[in-house]
Amino acid sequence: MYNFIRSLLAVLAAVLAAGASSQPTTPEVLTFKLSMSNVHIIKGARTVLVDAGSKVDLPKLEAEIARAGIGWKDIAAVILTHGHSDHAALAAEIRRRSGATLVLGGGDLEMAGAGHNDELKPTNFMARLLKQFAIDPTYESFKPDRAVEREIRLSEWEVAGRVFQMPGHTPGSLVVELDDGRCFVGDMILGGYLGGALMPQHAGEHYFHADRLRNLDNIRTLLKGPCKLFYLGHGGPVTRESIVAVFGSGGPETHSPGR
Repeated sequence: MYNFIRSLLAVLAAVLAAGASSQPTTPEVLTFKLSMSNVHIIKGARTVLVDAGSKVDLPKLEAEIARAGIGWKDIAAVILTHGHSDHAALAAEIRRRSGATLVLGGGDLEMAGAGHNDELKPTNFMARLLKQFAIDPTYESFKPDRAVEREIRLSEWEVAGRVFQMPGHTPGSLVVELDDGRCFVGDMILGGYLGGALMPQHAGEHYFHADRLRNLDNIRTLLKGPCKLFYLGHGGPVTRESIVAVFGSGGPETHSPGR
């Protein structure tokens, strides 16, 4: 009888442990500042990469993930906030090395297939200079494994959160929203000045938007939701309070900031 009870308890403990391990965990977030943009790691039970850097960033990205104790094969998914060359250029190479699932907004499929930025629409004078002199619009074309049209949960990669499309910066811009209020919004918002080199925790308007007014409306929408800390493609992270100070509270009075 004693052996039976002990065996039963062992089985129950194993079942409970298996159930616990299948639940999404609260992940660590790491940010790697590459030549032009940020790449973020969501490191939990599995590893998810948010964005993929520029063509020249492979050596630095490889060194950074190794320093974090991550191998290419540990990366389960690469979620691209949008299809511009400074965020998506290494996507195809990372998939070859890792076997990771590539996730992109459905609105950016044409851009990724062409391996070329869409027409960048500057929001200020600095943006016009960057467009002319500093941006290489080309990269290795690819087709994602998952094209996001409707919201998908991140639980398949053991992360508590979701990813959904918010067209504005590009036609297929994505937001990665963790259940704990940390959000990855790509180039919806710019952190600081000179690409985030100065005052990176100061929220402002990005240099380019396909649809500027729609992007501002996206910010207003996110401010009404659970997002508390925003991880950006350049600079950041920025707090909700920093965003409200520049863009307004999220109500009808929200304004276009000067940069």
